[in-house]
Amino acid sequence: MSRYWSMAWVFGMVILASPGYSATSTEATSIPASSEESLFEELKRGFYSRIYLLAFGIAQDPKESNLNPDNILALTRYQAVLNPRVDLNLDFRQLELGVKPRYLLDWQRWEDGQRAGDESTSQYVYVNEWFGRYRLADQFLVSYGQENLQWGPSVILSSSNPFNRENGRNNTRIEVPGLQYARAVWIPDAAWTVSFIANTGEGRLNSAQGFGLNQSAFLNKAEQKSIFEPAYALKFDYTGEGAYASVIPSYREHEGYQLGYFGGWNVSDALLLYGEGNFSQHNDFQVQAGASYTLESGPTLNMEYFHNNNSCLLARIEQCFLQAVVNPSDILFRQDYLMAQYTDTKVWTDLNLNLRVIHNLNDSSNRLIGTFEYEVGDHTQLYLTANGFTGSTNSEYGSLLRYSIFAGAGYTF
Repeated sequence: MSRYWSMAWVFGMVILASPGYSATSTEATSIPASSEESLFEELKRGFYSRIYLLAFGIAQDPKESNLNPDNILALTRYQAVLNPRVDLNLDFRQLELGVKPRYLLDWQRWEDGQRAGDESTSQYVYVNEWFGRYRLADQFLVSYGQENLQWGPSVILSSSNPFNRENGRNNTRIEVPGLQYARAVWIPDAAWTVSFIANTGEGRLNSAQGFGLNQSAFLNKAEQKSIFEPAYALKFDYTGEGAYASVIPSYREHEGYQLGYFGGWNVSDALLLYGEGNFSQHNDFQVQAGASYTLESGPTLNMEYFHNNNSCLLARIEQCFLQAVVNPSDILFRQDYLMAQYTDTKVWTDLNLNLRVIHNLNDSSNRLIGTFEYEVGDHTQLYLTANGFTGSTNSEYGSLLRYSIFAGAGYTF
């Protein structure tokens, strides 16, 4: 599909989703008018649409280091983005269909390295997610499509997810790319769910703009590309009274078998303990352990520890890549991290606040994240996400940027 046909299709779907749209037919039909109206009302009742216009800018300061000498990675200094998003969903009897077309207009400017003074404007029309689900019975459904499958209680990343460990929590305004999945889900009772998941395609994994979701997103996207291999998983979910747990055995060719898991326990109304991780047949493992405590006044405090056994402990971070100890597509490169977080969803009536620090225990570098969201009326939201990076130029968080600021506004039609 060409870009222009894609744009025409997107705007056509927007018109269909508009409240003032009505459909008429000039063709003769043998179906009685009453049956026609009944079917139309059923379709209308099951149809959902959302049009969201997001505009944002990014200002960041690349750092001179051995990992990025003379800005060889071509990190931009300024970026401005217009990103309309359309969500369309139809729930009709046993069938559910969904599609999320997107348009992205991206302006960039470089002030460092060989591209200093350069500007670039690009535009993209794409579909981040689409799916079809069919309920064969009340307790059994099948689906296929391109989706962003997320699970797990952890904040830093989702170590139990064998398909994509990026959870997007460092900037919730930026969409995590959808991957292609075939799924079959069985719900035998209220406590148990069993899923078979086949990751059949990479979707937008290697084509989505990172916009600083994680440290690896600042690296050259060309270095992050890898040959896609299908993966398969079973997912067993249990939800009890005050506790939940999931086990996810999976397999991917050339990587072998892996066992993921996560669980949580509500010790009290205020305290939640949780864990997440994975083990592979190559004796590699990742472990996350955390706790959240909600104060009587409303704010929530989080502490989380992450250990990656398959990581790099070389003194200079660039050697981790030169010696291929880590893959640039990894989210975190070192072995041990500690995260602390403060969240208050009602600082004032319409202001949400999230403060987070991720401390690298191996090289003492830090990523500081502050997120502010303010609701202006019923349709408009203002966003600000500020990142600060500290540490030596040989460290993980001190080797690419000094700071990155994301500021934007969203309007829901």
